[in-house]
Amino acid sequence: MINNKHLFYLIIFTQFGVAITSFPNNIYKIAGHDGWISTLIGGIIVQILIFLYFSLYKKFPNKSFTDYTKIITNPFIGTCINICYFIYFLYVVLVVSMRFSDIITIWIFPKSPSWLILILFLITAYVIAKNDILTIARTYVLCTFIFLIFILFLLSAYDNVHIGRILPIGQSPIKKIGSGAYSSVLEMLGFEIFLFLSPSFQNTKKKLLTLTFANFFTTILYTFIIFTSYIRLSNKENSYIIDPILYIFKTYQSKMIESLDTVFLSFWTIVICATVVNYIYIVSEDVHKRLSLLVKNRKSILFFIIILIFAFYPIVSFRVITRETIFNFGSYLDPIFIIIIPFLLFLINKVRGLLN
Repeated sequence: MINNKHLFYLIIFTQFGVAITSFPNNIYKIAGHDGWISTLIGGIIVQILIFLYFSLYKKFPNKSFTDYTKIITNPFIGTCINICYFIYFLYVVLVVSMRFSDIITIWIFPKSPSWLILILFLITAYVIAKNDILTIARTYVLCTFIFLIFILFLLSAYDNVHIGRILPIGQSPIKKIGSGAYSSVLEMLGFEIFLFLSPSFQNTKKKLLTLTFANFFTTILYTFIIFTSYIRLSNKENSYIIDPILYIFKTYQSKMIESLDTVFLSFWTIVICATVVNYIYIVSEDVHKRLSLLVKNRKSILFFIIILIFAFYPIVSFRVITRETIFNFGSYLDPIFIIIIPFLLFLINKVRGLLN
């Protein structure tokens, strides 16, 4: 059983993944140099969603999200929703894994085959995910130092910054800042795992405070990342460089460290892997619970998931479907599974409560 401290680390290690390197570029294209404002607003929107999620949890404190989808709707519709969520989580794992292999290939091992990096990454995720959730959470607690290292690396960029690059504040239209806030919410996904881990919680209070603190930490760190990128790089660099954080680390010069971006990715691989681990753990654990009579070992389900994810690589390699198409598909799926479906379930449950 996991306590509030473990819950905090499970969430932040899910929220901070591969998107962190390209986050400033994505937001800059939408909101310009006011993107850091969009991130703060995005954190407020995430907090509203957390209140919504927590309301569902309070109604069914001892059940997983996949349990009360059937209670709020009916067994058939609930099962269909659950299957769709499992497919969505596997899609997230696919996107994160492919994006990770792309970054490692481009920035560290340009001559290495990306399929080899991908399979090694998935095997690592499998080894971790086959453990119980408490062991996984304790592993994340031990890896907290990675965030401290990352912050110190970001501070190293402040030897050559210009605060005027974000001035005047608020110049971007409200519509663009709002669009940037929406994109920020989608970049900070990971808090939704709270709903699926409910049966593993200890009977402790202050869960809402833990979720709020996790969101506060994520929002502030993401804002700090964007702010650093905007005052360190020029407007042109922020708009054209896909991974500005890695570019900043790449340009750092020191007698002790030759390539800061390589050191950063070596540590940050653990955080990216954690995102994949959490999602495949949730899917494998719930599927095993439903099919325990047919599948005796959860490791078999995990192994099947790894094979399934890797099976998409040849499809992409032979350009049956492009990477861009797969990545862009998330802009349609994310709001459906993170915002719309939980809100509809919350609404249906409220209406039934009033009618009864």
